[in-house]
Amino acid sequence: MKKLFLLLLLIPLLAFKCEGEEPCFPTIKQIYKPNLITVENLQTTYNLGDIIWFNSTLDRNQTFENPTETIDLFSYPLEYSWGVQFYRSSVYNSEIYLCLDSTTTEITNGSINNCNLFEYEKVGDVLKSRVGIKILETGVYKINLYKIATFRNEGLNCDDKGLDISTTLSNNNQQTINFTVE
Repeated sequence: MKKLFLLLLLIPLLAFKCEGEEPCFPTIKQIYKPNLITVENLQTTYNLGDIIWFNSTLDRNQTFENPTETIDLFSYPLEYSWGVQFYRSSVYNSEIYLCLDSTTTEITNGSINNCNLFEYEKVGDVLKSRVGIKILETGVYKINLYKIATFRNEGLNCDDKGLDISTTLSNNNQQTINFTVE
């Protein structure tokens, strides 16, 4: 009976202690600028063993429209990355999610952070990323471009100010490419 009494006494105290704490979130600015990533060798059909190269060079000062403003990317004390969603189709499943890693990519600028997430490299007053996706199996594929975003490996803090840039591929002004590998 004493344990039940103590438990009933502690529950309101614990609830009262947590009541004053509000969750906090970083401030992330959402913005759009087309054509910031290029597929160097965009085709509808590739051969087994080909590499599809994605290239992006971002000047430190970026001018955006709607609203018109210039943003110094280096004013955000965070890293920048971009990502893709990579799918292969089969008879049994219309979309099989594929995870790109160090064995399925070649990177000449930047690095791979995680499955399908690529970090930019600071080179002087620009951010550079050049990633090659190795085509290792025949089939029908789709790659969806994900936004360019600021991040910190340990996660963002409440006080952080970040930037998410939605973009398109400069080759087709879209966020998706579809292709076949023979």
